[in-house]
Amino acid sequence: MSPVAMAAAEALDPARGIDRFAGRVAAVATRHGKESAIGPALLSRLPLAEVRVIDDLDTDRFGAFSGEVAREQDPLEACQAKARYGAQVSGLDLIVASEGSFAPYPPAPFIPCDEEHLVLFDARDGQCFTHRHVALETVFGGECCTSIAQVLDFAARMRFPGHGLVLRSAERWMPGMTMHKGIADREALLETARQLIAAHGSCWVETDMRAMMNPTRMQVIAETARAFADELARACPACGACWFAVRGVKEGLPCVACGWPTQSIVGQLRGCWCCGHQQFAPRPDGKTHEDPLHCGNCNP
Repeated sequence: MSPVAMAAAEALDPARGIDRFAGRVAAVATRHGKESAIGPALLSRLPLAEVRVIDDLDTDRFGAFSGEVAREQDPLEACQAKARYGAQVSGLDLIVASEGSFAPYPPAPFIPCDEEHLVLFDARDGQCFTHRHVALETVFGGECCTSIAQVLDFAARMRFPGHGLVLRSAERWMPGMTMHKGIADREALLETARQLIAAHGSCWVETDMRAMMNPTRMQVIAETARAFADELARACPACGACWFAVRGVKEGLPCVACGWPTQSIVGQLRGCWCCGHQQFAPRPDGKTHEDPLHCGNCNP
């Protein structure tokens, strides 16, 4: 058999299509309740038997939002490491992991964004399926407060008590510093803030970005999981492998006034991890032209 024919035969292996997930148990590597957002999305699109959580898994070892454990890898690497660790600890062979990060949104740095990564690691063959999603809907922030009034004002802006808070004596955590996490009760907030302000003259208050304490982030994780499940279920038109996913975008959407190519996206480039087939698809919102406001020729 020629190398090309061998490659084609390998590409058509049913284990590379969506059937690779049939009847299997996927375990979510989390201690923050993310299985409630991830499980329904995966079960709706993949032929899994069950999605469960891995009990007593220390995922904070890969980094903590509150700073007491530094994340030493980029978000995707940390997510992949978390999934492999889940397989190692649980003995299961299909592991889902999630990792989020918060930073200024590059096109508009004054707006914070939530970048979420999801990984599905299949220990049977070592394949890592990944998905990235960026959302502008966040409840995220921190502030140094010198009075109870400031603390309450910040809490209100951060949708407390629906969203939890973290309090400590200073913005940057240092070894030996007491951390008060998961505050979701007004009396607990007032008592903790009073003690810190009395002892230090101020306190640092920030949003608790763990998923179970931040419903807005949990919703973004659910959106990410739904998009990931759709991508995993999409078959390559050439070989039938699952995860015929977006690998890049093409810029050059023409200006509606002059036809000049702008920097706006024309469409997406999908690719197959198995056979390498690629396919261009117009942008999903159907937009075919850009406003002159974003045209370098009309609005230099």
